Amino acid sequence: MKLLSLSLCFLFLAACTVEESENATPQEVNFEINAAASAGKLVSPTAVLCQTSDLIAGQNTVVGTVDVYRDGFTLSIVYHTIPGWNLDETHMSIGNCTGDIPTTGSGNPKVGHFEYSAVHASGTSVVTYTTDGTTLPFETCIASHAVVTSSTGQNETAWGAGVGFPGRSWATYMQLDMLSCTSTTKDPSDPGNDR
Repeated sequence: MKLLSLSLCFLFLAACTVEESENATPQEVNFEINAAASAGKLVSPTAVLCQTSDLIAGQNTVVGTVDVYRDGFTLSIVYHTIPGWNLDETHMSIGNCTGDIPTTGSGNPKVGHFEYSAVHASGTSVVTYTTDGTTLPFETCIASHAVVTSSTGQNETAWGAGVGFPGRSWATYMQLDMLSCTSTTKDPSDPGNDR
């Protein structure tokens, strides 16, 4: 009888486990990564340019841009280098601005812990990260890091220009208001939108 009572008590307690709410955890963001050695931006011709930032190498050399496009529900982040510079690696972290980007205790970004990264073939000048933009918070932060090489062999790290991290590094991130990202009607194929 004691064994039966203990078994029933155990089953009752096991049935009372707390399940986490689906709303308690953020939705996973999955990116498709495409790279090319061409001048094209690898985005839909109907995509709207929401934001552009300089891609800065070695703290003060502009080597390209990081552009954010929206096409309906699709969000594309495009790394694009100027002639004479190539993308060897790209790393990106994206999420809410209050803690989704991996940082050290002192506030420096942990590039090795960024959720998205890729190594690219020699001569790559355009890399596009594409995802469903509906999975992102309204106020989104994007930390875009790259390893770049010049045609003369100079190798540097680069960041998409923006707000500085609180640590002592020169690393930066972009802030994006997803709600205002749909009101612009710029044509991404218009050369006037490129720097």
